[in-house]
Amino acid sequence: MRDFIAKIGRSIDWEALSGRAAALASPCRLCERRCGARRAEGETGFCGVTEPRVSKFFTTYGEEPPLNPARMLYLAGCNLRCRYCSNAEFLEPGCPGCVPFDAAEIAARTDRLYRQGRIRVLQLLGGEPGCSLPAAVEVARRLESGVPVVWNSDFLFTAEAFEVIDGFADFYVADFKFAADACAGRLTGFGGYVPTVKRNLLAVEPGRLLVRQLPVHGHVECCTIPALEFLAEELPGVPVSLNELLPDQDGCCLPLDRREWEKVGEAVERLGLRRIRSVCNPEPGGVGSDSGRFSGELILRPDGTIAVQDVPDEVRQLLNALLSGGENVEGGANG
Repeated sequence: MRDFIAKIGRSIDWEALSGRAAALASPCRLCERRCGARRAEGETGFCGVTEPRVSKFFTTYGEEPPLNPARMLYLAGCNLRCRYCSNAEFLEPGCPGCVPFDAAEIAARTDRLYRQGRIRVLQLLGGEPGCSLPAAVEVARRLESGVPVVWNSDFLFTAEAFEVIDGFADFYVADFKFAADACAGRLTGFGGYVPTVKRNLLAVEPGRLLVRQLPVHGHVECCTIPALEFLAEELPGVPVSLNELLPDQDGCCLPLDRREWEKVGEAVERLGLRRIRSVCNPEPGGVGSDSGRFSGELILRPDGTIAVQDVPDEVRQLLNALLSGGENVEGGANG
């Protein structure tokens, strides 16, 4: 993986992409739930999306080095309900702090930051950005600065949706959460998870892909190591990021203990995987700490509310205690 994300030079028929995305959204065939919701008539499917909404839009410095700094556009709505997701309050289109979607404004702000050298990429994520694919297309078509577009996804999109996504995305960050459908069904709410993610991983050009695996306590042997073995066999050379899980509020999913991390490390070495770590480096190409954690961030929204990104629940509670008379802090991690 290069130390930067390249913009792909190509001619894009934006009208065609926009039309195909809209057609896939109603009746909905954007993800493999294939719920068939007729969004154009106001129906909602599992993800809850009818009109696109923005839950967060900010610059982060805590991604993997080639992505830093990144402008992060979080589109509300998700096709999973991960039991460990502390980002749940940002998933619903009507979530606190969500703002109306404005493609022109989002593109203009992104272009300005890129031209000023303050960001390297625009990441589209959620929730799951595929639930708002027509909106994602509208943002991408309005970008004028040449900023690379990164599709950061749970990789449950349909083959038809991938044809649209791949028409404008320059790079992919894929979540490969589980390698056993029984575990995926129990902890994400989607039983057909593994074959769908594997199919979509193999559809992407390997040089445009980074895979993230979020190890969960008790799932090293059934999920993490098999996932790593699949990547080593089918996608050798694709960088893999292993990040530490933040415990959920109910204690359902816990981070790995020391012995489990040792097993994962041994598997990475045995398989010859190229591990890349998320770091905090404010400058493009800068060097950060050698960490497996995402950086914690505070986000001040235009309406005055505060959200936190990737911090443990006890830190969020401390922030709430420090905010005298203000709004509660909303927290997110492990999305």
